[in-house]
Amino acid sequence: MRTLLYAAGFSLALAMAAQAQTPTPTAPAAQPPAAKPGQVNPPNPAAPPAAAPPAVDTSATTSPYKTGMVIKDAQGSTVGTIARVIRTPDGATTISASVDGRNVNLPASALTIAADGSAVSSMSKAQITASTVPPS
Repeated sequence: MRTLLYAAGFSLALAMAAQAQTPTPTAPAAQPPAAKPGQVNPPNPAAPPAAAPPAVDTSATTSPYKTGMVIKDAQGSTVGTIARVIRTPDGATTISASVDGRNVNLPASALTIAADGSAVSSMSKAQITASTVPPS
């Protein structure tokens, strides 16, 4: 009698384990609405609205300026080093530079790449420290 109860319990456990491993069917993916005549792409009601991306550090991706790169003035004197390359939401590139131990922001348009691999500023060191604001 005991053996019969154990066998029945074991069979029930195996059946439940097999049931748990059987995949459940999933609903088919919803089809987007068909395009209206003259419409290139139909609207996607499930897509979230686009938001402006935050400023990101782009030194490893698209900018020719890299963290640690030396910044020189037009006469070849060292001004500072690049601490961070920032891409703003509007697509502009800003350089956070360390000048005399102070971080300052420079527009990337104020720099060019020199043959020796440094960045050359169109501004003097005095102009940079007088006209830039530390990054927040």
